[in-house]
Amino acid sequence: MTTKNEKTNENSNPQEKMDPTNIVIEQDTEVTTLLTYKLLSVPPPVVTIFAALQHILISLPSALFMSSAISDVMCIPYNHQARATLFCSTIFMSGICTILQVAVGVRLPILQGPAGSFLAPLLALKTSPDWACSEDQLNPNAAIASNETLNSTTTDSEIYEKLQKVSGALMFSSLLEITMGALGLIGLILRFIGPITVAVTITLIGVSLIKLPIEFARASYPIGITCLILIAIFIMYLQNVQIPIPRCGKARKEKGKTSNFAIFQLIPILTGLLIMWFISWILTIAGVFTNDKSSIEYYARTDAKLDVIDMSPWFEISYPGMLGLPKMSLALAVGFIFSAVASMVESVGDYYAAHNACEVERPPKYAISRGILAEGVGTLISGAVGAGHATTSFSGNIGILILSRNASRVVMYAAGAILILLSLFAKVGAFLTCIPSPILGGISMLMLGTLVSVGLSNLRNVDLTCTRNLLVVGIPLVCGIGIPMSLEKYPGLMDTGIGQVNQLLAIVFGSPMFLGGILAMILDNTVAGTPESRGMALAQQRQFPKDSSAGDNQHVYSWSWYPQMAKRLPFLNYLPFMPPVPRMDTHVMESLDPEKNRVV
Repeated sequence: MTTKNEKTNENSNPQEKMDPTNIVIEQDTEVTTLLTYKLLSVPPPVVTIFAALQHILISLPSALFMSSAISDVMCIPYNHQARATLFCSTIFMSGICTILQVAVGVRLPILQGPAGSFLAPLLALKTSPDWACSEDQLNPNAAIASNETLNSTTTDSEIYEKLQKVSGALMFSSLLEITMGALGLIGLILRFIGPITVAVTITLIGVSLIKLPIEFARASYPIGITCLILIAIFIMYLQNVQIPIPRCGKARKEKGKTSNFAIFQLIPILTGLLIMWFISWILTIAGVFTNDKSSIEYYARTDAKLDVIDMSPWFEISYPGMLGLPKMSLALAVGFIFSAVASMVESVGDYYAAHNACEVERPPKYAISRGILAEGVGTLISGAVGAGHATTSFSGNIGILILSRNASRVVMYAAGAILILLSLFAKVGAFLTCIPSPILGGISMLMLGTLVSVGLSNLRNVDLTCTRNLLVVGIPLVCGIGIPMSLEKYPGLMDTGIGQVNQLLAIVFGSPMFLGGILAMILDNTVAGTPESRGMALAQQRQFPKDSSAGDNQHVYSWSWYPQMAKRLPFLNYLPFMPPVPRMDTHVMESLDPEKNRVV
């Protein structure tokens, strides 16, 4: 006996019945849902706000880390108001890009945050005399105490000039993402970038940034190490510990006075940060840390950067051109282009992970292209605003979709709106930048360790018993670590006498991610090897499925109003990032018309 669905399939296109993609999708829809609120659900306002805050609180340490790291590269003094401005711009762009991605991008609930891959080229430029920073520039009090001239400190004009060069390079590199997304060319890149290239690139990103937590924790290594150990204990040993919290309203009568909250599972990093901040405050009051402003240990105090709060206005709106007109740096532009490629590869992986968490169909090619296009537009706006970095999908928040059982788009809209609202209050941003540097060092050490692990995990399907693969992985890793270290120790090795050429060489040979990633891609695509041993067989299966015109796909990755607009504007069908609604079979088009197809 045939079911109603089978009868429907008998009348459908024979090619669709033979398409294995449709079979996979049908199997996915039969899986029992684990979500309380699905993608198209609208949770109650209280649930929406608390879920949005949860995503924000998890992403804040990353935003703080990135803005602080960029401030150090720009030689911005520890107590300079520009640090608060950069942090506010960071969370502002996170909010804007989150709403943009969920509303018109890939349309999955993915929070957008600062892209760490764009930090590596900046660190590589620090070997150049024009971008090098001394301790006196970051801590002007040390220069005053040692009777040095203030010429060694960084002036505002120098800070803004560097930020303008970063902005121009970001806007230039964004054109690659925009082009790839608009023309649907992202598949061409993925065809040449396999698991080995991804593993080497992401691993070297983490390795290249390892100096940052060491620099952050210099003020007090015991505080930094304690913070690292504390958060690691929360994540690995106390994740199932739940803390009772009081209920309020009707839930108190229906479900009891208290509910259990898995604090160490949901917000372990933020919990560790707050505990260590409190401990640092006690040690500051007790006089454990020095009062000598010229000492690096002074910045372990909780009151070391309070001047930033006084200098910051109550309200500040981020807008294009707020730091001046963008300038062009060829070296940074080249470095950021490869950073954009790494960011695109990472984002595609996040899209696949998010669709699993949301229990929906795999994103078709047009949806992924539109997601990359949205990220490119976000990077363009970030450059115009002067955030100092690009934005990309934030992988850490995808796991929260599963843990909270809430995959609603409405939550991400709320998270984006709250981030934008927070960015307007400059005093709040200034207050958060006052977190003692050693605490940021402990947090960043944990985050970079996780990043390296994520990079190495891409080798799980690669045959590492094969000599070919061992060399293709090992040579780029050794070159990506060794050559930049040599250039840093002996900066005159590639001195051509031409400033722009020196900076370009510093980016190419001084950026582990750039050097190792390019070398891994060349070797992996030129040295003979089977797709199975390279780990490419499974990767090719996961690449873009055939664009489906099924109703579910339209609701997930399109808009309810789009079919009617596509009828009136047929040229939309030729845009690679738009759903192919006009190409639907007649019976599918009729199913979208309630007058011609009524469900009995």
